[in-house]
Amino acid sequence: MAKVLCILGLLWCACIEPMAATAGGVRLATNGMAHYRLFALGPDAETSFASAELGRYLRQMSGAEFQLTDTWGGRSIVLASVGSLDLAPPHKALRHPALPAAGSEAFLITTHGEHVFLIGGNQRGLLYAVYRFLEALGCRWVAPGFDFYDGRACFVPSGDVLVYAHSRDIDERPVLAYRKLYIEEGRSHDLENLIQLLDWMPKARFNVLVAPIDYQGHGRVRWDNWRDRLVPELARRGIVIEVGGHGYQNFLHAEMEGGQLFARHPEWFGMDEEGRRTAIPRYVFCTSNPAALAYLQNNISAYLDARPEIAIFDFWPPDSERWCTCSDCGSMGTPTDRHAMLVSSTARYLRRRHPGVRLECLAYLQYTKPLDKATLDSTVLLDFCPIDQSFEYQIYDRASANNQRYNDYLRAWLEGFGGDVSIYSYFRKYAWRSLPNIIPHYMQRDLAYYREIGAKGISVYAEPGDWFTYGVNHYVLGALAWDPGVDVDSLVRAYCETVYGDAARLAAHVYAELEDIVRYACNIRFSAPKTAFEYGAYIDRLDACSAQVDDAMGVHAADPVTSGHLRRLGLMLAYATASARVKLLEVRNDHAEAERVSQRMQDTLQANRQAGVFIVRRQS
Repeated sequence: MAKVLCILGLLWCACIEPMAATAGGVRLATNGMAHYRLFALGPDAETSFASAELGRYLRQMSGAEFQLTDTWGGRSIVLASVGSLDLAPPHKALRHPALPAAGSEAFLITTHGEHVFLIGGNQRGLLYAVYRFLEALGCRWVAPGFDFYDGRACFVPSGDVLVYAHSRDIDERPVLAYRKLYIEEGRSHDLENLIQLLDWMPKARFNVLVAPIDYQGHGRVRWDNWRDRLVPELARRGIVIEVGGHGYQNFLHAEMEGGQLFARHPEWFGMDEEGRRTAIPRYVFCTSNPAALAYLQNNISAYLDARPEIAIFDFWPPDSERWCTCSDCGSMGTPTDRHAMLVSSTARYLRRRHPGVRLECLAYLQYTKPLDKATLDSTVLLDFCPIDQSFEYQIYDRASANNQRYNDYLRAWLEGFGGDVSIYSYFRKYAWRSLPNIIPHYMQRDLAYYREIGAKGISVYAEPGDWFTYGVNHYVLGALAWDPGVDVDSLVRAYCETVYGDAARLAAHVYAELEDIVRYACNIRFSAPKTAFEYGAYIDRLDACSAQVDDAMGVHAADPVTSGHLRRLGLMLAYATASARVKLLEVRNDHAEAERVSQRMQDTLQANRQAGVFIVRRQS
């Protein structure tokens, strides 16, 4: 949180002149002429990238070239991580109570004398300081620069005079340590939009990109397809790379050894319910077999040796897995116990072979319940997955049986595990099929609770294909993960002003209505059935919003970007209305008409599948 700090708290040995300031703040540029230089401490690539980003945006705002200098002196914007401060001429005299802790993502923006200081606890914190400084100058980045935003994913002001209106130091640090975006199923990702996504991540304060080794084993969505191009971009931004996902079978499966592994070692493979060893990938290998375990762990090590960029390695069972039924495996306990033993053994193995890699696993489906007997290695990062969360209620609301169960399990993990627990959220869910479940205030209440009980992180699926639908959620979530106490209404307004221009007020109203309607009235799983009267009232409200959006499209017809985004908003409303109407017709037992409404909406989805609003099917 920003603190007002007395300027006398900054003591400098060097004799310097008073700060170059006006009554309105620090004048950085006038009529295309820069009054400050950029002085970057540290030769590392991340610091160079941070200074290049700052210079690029300052030039865009003012038309001035802010020279990058390696000579101390004059009016300077100084960029530094705490670890590089010893390179600065006045470093011995720097005293500031809010100086970030070395190695942290915290940052400080302060001014003194001829200088503006942007200081990060590490290089990523420094980049956050740069973007925060630019935000103070009026910049906003509300979404990745996907094509369908038509240039409205960000706002960069411009003018003849560029002034930093410094009234107090800016001192910030994240509440949650892990702020993740998941590629996961990768239904709409390609190299171009992945680069756009990761470029936006530090601007929104997300710090971990999570990619699958090979989603479902199909070869289409796999880290190796993109790593050569993405690794340098991620490294320059200091983004943590997490790779893995469902699939012990990635490291032990029947097709290995030229397709001979199963024939050579059938005893390594899981035994089915009929007592037969099986090569079916969803059967977990025989974890009681030491040779099989060694083979799997050695293959993991080889994979990580070839990919030194991976900082967090996800180690999950196959999706919809079955566990080996042999007597030796059975003697090890329940599948949950065996899962914990396998993960813990692998964590110990990686500490010896890859001490810089953190192992992650899920508390998912049957594993959400904490362990009764076995223990999980406390160095493991545990992602807790409330997949059946009801969005009619907060995660802590005991009125929902599902949420009550998850909350009880989560608290038990936090109290008994001893390691870091992050939340694998479903704030954007594939099962919603792109329905506009807009939930900024709902997310804030959940995030405030997660912070209160000690969770360390949050993640969300990040699909470009329907990003416009969930864009406001993603923008708000990035801010909430940094600080759950942020003003959500102001974030929604900023998003709407950036994306919708002069139609921002209407867009904000529509988003408020969608938040109050979709999770109750539409085909969102675990939402309770409503009466025909209730569905009718929800539909009337959605129809009213659609009429307002239609009218606004006419008003803004001369502005193709605003009218285009209003059209997208109208598509979101049409989908929500169709979903609610189907629910109403089902209550009335008019299933034939419900099917016709569903089909018409599917036709609309197909016709607009490239609009950034819907993901209709897998895209190659």
